[in-house]
Amino acid sequence: MRFWASLNGLAVCFALSATGASAQFYKDKTLTLLVNYGAGGNADIEARLFQQYLAGFVPGKPNVIVQNVPGAGGINAINMLGLNVGSRADGLTLGYFTFGPISSIADDPALKVDVSEFRVVGAMKSWALAYGRKDIPPGITKPSDLARAKKVFIGGYSRSSLHDTRLRFAMEILGVPYQMVTGFQTTAMINKAMLQNELNITGSTLPGYQTQAVPQLVDAGIAMPLFQFPVIGKDGKPAGNPALTKQGVPRFDELYQEAFGKPPSGPKWEAMLLTTHLGSQMQRLIVFPKGTPDEPVNDMRGAFQKLVKDEAFATAYRNVTHEEPDVATAEEVEPMLKRMRDVSPEVKKVIKESIAE
Repeated sequence: MRFWASLNGLAVCFALSATGASAQFYKDKTLTLLVNYGAGGNADIEARLFQQYLAGFVPGKPNVIVQNVPGAGGINAINMLGLNVGSRADGLTLGYFTFGPISSIADDPALKVDVSEFRVVGAMKSWALAYGRKDIPPGITKPSDLARAKKVFIGGYSRSSLHDTRLRFAMEILGVPYQMVTGFQTTAMINKAMLQNELNITGSTLPGYQTQAVPQLVDAGIAMPLFQFPVIGKDGKPAGNPALTKQGVPRFDELYQEAFGKPPSGPKWEAMLLTTHLGSQMQRLIVFPKGTPDEPVNDMRGAFQKLVKDEAFATAYRNVTHEEPDVATAEEVEPMLKRMRDVSPEVKKVIKESIAE
């Protein structure tokens, strides 16, 4: 009896010891949030909010720092994390990426990794919209006037980014002549070019629009919101952001309906709707590289789920982004990453053609 009691006691001790060790994985360590756009951009601003609050919800309370690696429309940092360039799959480097499904769907050779193989922590959801200068010839007084534009100059990041691709699709579906001016690294740089009338249309996620475009361009009377990019609703039909709808910002399909008297259709519209849906539901993809141990992955999944429910963080997030923090779980994100592999040949074809030089 004493022998078995001793064994049971040892088992309890080992279990407690293992639990304690697990809870302290991040103790005295530094966690790097790898951001794939430059300082001052939308993703960077959000990442620095997480930098401020995240550690308090991670067992072991690590030091959290932000590293910006812009370039190639966000692909550089994704490749770095996936290929373990400058880091290892040890739970100490976490990608906080502005994400678009275009490169994965189109088999873009610039993307060197399979994004579906990342260890998913979650994703922050967000909405996106397009805005433009009111003096776009022959003049914009209401969103549907965009369909009459003679030519627009669009600010973008890279041909294969979701930002650039869906704006190209929008203009082509409307039949508006356009020129893409791409290669910008931050929203701030694009807005500066808008102010100087070097560009006259662009797009942004809602945080960037509310915090930068509204005070700099919209409130100044220079620009106006044109349309919101719809997602696929639960009924399979286009759905929009109720707050934007309340402000009078139409969905793209509503703008098209008003301008042409019928809904948009065809492979380009299907491609625009699908990629926007995936991008909005995974606007900021939060991932570890393939091979990261379960321990830090599970710690971080739990931390993000708790963090977005914390009122102090939620208040700070609302103040900065003008949105509610909305995180998709790993269970929600992983099927969407796999969905990128199952795209109709027609849709895949128009996406490939759109990003081709």
